[in-house]
Amino acid sequence: MAGELERHSLDVGFPIACIGVAPGGEVVLGGGGGLGRSGVQNKLAVYAVGGKKAAGLRLVSEAVLSSDEDAPTCLAVHPRERALVCSVNRDRQRIARGANTNWRLFTLQKRAVKAGATARSICSTSDDDYQRCVAFSPSGALVAGGATDGTLAVAHYPSLRPAFPFVGADGEINDVAFDASSAWVAAATDSELRILSAADASLVKAIDDPHMRGGGAAAFRFARFGPATDSDPHGALYTVLNVRARGKGAYIVQWDTASWTRSHTCYTGGSPITAFALSRSGRLLAFATASLQIGICDARSLRVLARIRAAHSFAITALAFDHADRHLISGSADQTCNAFVLPAAWPTPAARVLSIARAHAQAIAVALVLLIAIVLALAMRA
Repeated sequence: MAGELERHSLDVGFPIACIGVAPGGEVVLGGGGGLGRSGVQNKLAVYAVGGKKAAGLRLVSEAVLSSDEDAPTCLAVHPRERALVCSVNRDRQRIARGANTNWRLFTLQKRAVKAGATARSICSTSDDDYQRCVAFSPSGALVAGGATDGTLAVAHYPSLRPAFPFVGADGEINDVAFDASSAWVAAATDSELRILSAADASLVKAIDDPHMRGGGAAAFRFARFGPATDSDPHGALYTVLNVRARGKGAYIVQWDTASWTRSHTCYTGGSPITAFALSRSGRLLAFATASLQIGICDARSLRVLARIRAAHSFAITALAFDHADRHLISGSADQTCNAFVLPAAWPTPAARVLSIARAHAQAIAVALVLLIAIVLALAMRA
């Protein structure tokens, strides 16, 4: 694995719920204190990462949202335009009467975040329900969202008009994702992963009863599609499975979407995964765990390239790579954002072993001398 990564941290003043990266490289953070008078503002804040004059994060613009409504719970940035869609629950009265236009469209201007169209994407009339995830299609023509009441919404961009009627899932939707061709949309609940046609919501594939090879029950937590290849226009599918038994941890599974079989599986440790990201290039993926650790993997082999321990002091809620794979951005409920600087090339396993050997050459030499002395002493006794 790689050595310790350079880290730039910033206290942004509000709990971070979601992160996106704009085409120009700016990082968009969403979060806040939520509904009420907590004293913590609800915000969308835009930061520049790095630059010629200074490393780290620098505030560019922000939008302060109403304290009479919820904080942003999820966001997705358009793949080519300086625009984003986020979910912000309206006040309790609007929610109760079925007028929760939670989807908000914003454009990122030079020094401002400008509000645009709104739309409803949740069926529930309870203020306990919210949209947990949102994603743009790679084409940028569609946006999908999944809610805790099981509502899957898919809409046209930029009008936010429904592409088809809401689809109900068998439980809370944990994640949504489009395939590389924008033809499929995936919705993950604890017990099922459904792949639907993005044109009419017809079923392409359902994977239920998530479990590990040893038989242990698991839950789908995240789903992401990689970029298209010559042999796979849809891209590889990556899912996160959190094992239901306490202390049994989590796995990342890569799926072949032609045969719907598992290509690779990676055990990430004894703690459930709380955040997940796949780089735009499809080369890297990152995961965060309930033990406050972040891992970075090679997306093709699922080999772990780096582990960052004690990445935050409280729950890690969001991860995102910049478009050039130069930074990994992490956000937390502890109100801090980290920008980790990634190497241009990751060391191979052989290079890593050689690096460790060089770093501990003296200790290895002493151990070898002692081993030789022991062998000689035993030989003389014989």
